[in-house]
This record gives sequence, structure tokens and C-alpha cells, in this order.
Amino acid sequence: MSMLKTQPVNVELDGRTLRCLVCSQESFHKRKTHLDTAMLAEMNPHWSDSEGHCLICDHCGYIHWFLRPR
Repeated sequence: MSMLKTQPVNVELDGRTLRCLVCSQESFHKRKTHLDTAMLAEMNPHWSDSEGHCLICDHCGYIHWFLRPR
């Protein structure tokens, strides 16, 4: 993923190494994003403008989304 300017890292979740759901690789780029959509606002107004965390697979680019920071 040469367009990403961060260094890929390995990530552990609850004591287990995260693997990409698509290609099973273990290197990810970390990103923060906002979860500000009409659907989320309708479901729970406290979610409006909430911050989400993404891990982008360094190999295939698949984006893994999390509500808690990693």
C-alpha cells in the first residue's frame, strides 16, 4: 500500500494477533475516522460525530473498523 505514508504495524486484540479477514496478512496502517452518518444518528444520537478507528491491511487494503481504539 505505497500510497499510505505510515509504517505498517502488527496489532494485538485481546492477546491475539490480528490477521486480515481477506488475505490473512498481519501488517496494518492505523487511521482515525468519524462515524457521522444519518443512520447512526437515528439509532443513537450519542454516536453522532463519534470517532472510529480503522486498520488498513498493508497487503490488500481491506479496511477493518473498530469503535474502540487499538
